[in-house]
Amino acid sequence: MSLSVKEAANITGKSPSSIRRIIYPILANDQHPDRHHIEPDVEAAKSLRIKGENFAWKISEELLQRVAPEAGTKTKSEPRMNATGDGQSGAIIEILRKQLDIKDQQIAVQNDVIKGLSERVREGNILMGSLQRQLSPPESAKRHKSDVVETDAPLSKTEKGSDAQQTPTKKTHWLFKKLF
Repeated sequence: MSLSVKEAANITGKSPSSIRRIIYPILANDQHPDRHHIEPDVEAAKSLRIKGENFAWKISEELLQRVAPEAGTKTKSEPRMNATGDGQSGAIIEILRKQLDIKDQQIAVQNDVIKGLSERVREGNILMGSLQRQLSPPESAKRHKSDVVETDAPLSKTEKGSDAQQTPTKKTHWLFKKLF
């Protein structure tokens, strides 16, 4: 009995593209010993192609069982595990569990390091804020926007006022040079 690619994929538990990968090398060589397990045969496939008709490849159950065993069955190359899980598979599982425990410990340590670094960043932000408050002029909180003097533009005669008041340009430039 022949099966479609989709049916063969369902039986074996493989994808349809995996079944096609089995079929296409056989189709590439018309003299392949397994060519008789795939339908349509060479002449029928050629005639369908000439007519422009679409057709589905079908694979025999015999070939399918030989090259792709059904889902749930084991091939000779797969290691078998007894009912208790002992043997090589049990040893491998134990090694993997130990490695997983080690990775969990490493993640916990890294989380602690991240928490510590986050705390240090928070402390640094607090220190920067207090430093900024200390460096700002004390009367800046008391000033209104209208009291602030622009340092880029020279003062007009009316703004200069008395001789006691000097232009703030030199003082502020000196302050900025000291800070930066």
